[in-house]
Amino acid sequence: MTTLTAPPTNPFTFPSPRDSPAFFPPTPPSTTTPLLTTTATTTTTTERKHSSISTAPQPPNYKTLINTSPKITPFEKKVYHLLLTIPSGSFTTYALMSTHLKSSPRAVGNALRKNPFAPGVPCHRVLATGNSLGGFKGKISRKSPDGVGGVDTLIEKKELLRREGVKFDDKGRALGTPFRGFK
Repeated sequence: MTTLTAPPTNPFTFPSPRDSPAFFPPTPPSTTTPLLTTTATTTTTTERKHSSISTAPQPPNYKTLINTSPKITPFEKKVYHLLLTIPSGSFTTYALMSTHLKSSPRAVGNALRKNPFAPGVPCHRVLATGNSLGGFKGKISRKSPDGVGGVDTLIEKKELLRREGVKFDDKGRALGTPFRGFK
């Protein structure tokens, strides 16, 4: 049978003032933020202490980018700000936007064609009357004579909307009511 004994102490050592609890200031309670790590099959939660330096990339502030861009006209700024009010998973029409802006659907479409902040400023959420896809990136639904057409861009537009939860019928029209809650 083994007996455990305390380690020998050196009778000639004295405690340092740093060993005293009064030497160390009290530590504040730890604040932590859960971080989610997702893999193909599992989600793991870990914790990280708050720090003044963030390692995660911050999304751009599109309102500031729109306001400070020297190449954007005042009307385009109004259109882009209006786009930011359309919630993800919703869509609107060129006509509804133009009515709100007291403009024409063609003017709205021209501004959307020039959108330098897509898809962050979500011009893909604007459809033609009747909820058909209309145009995207300055292309329309039929192929142009040079073979560069709207078909691929419309597939991209439809996919962006699908990822946000918009559903389509068998004719390619979005299902649901267009968003009208502009601010």
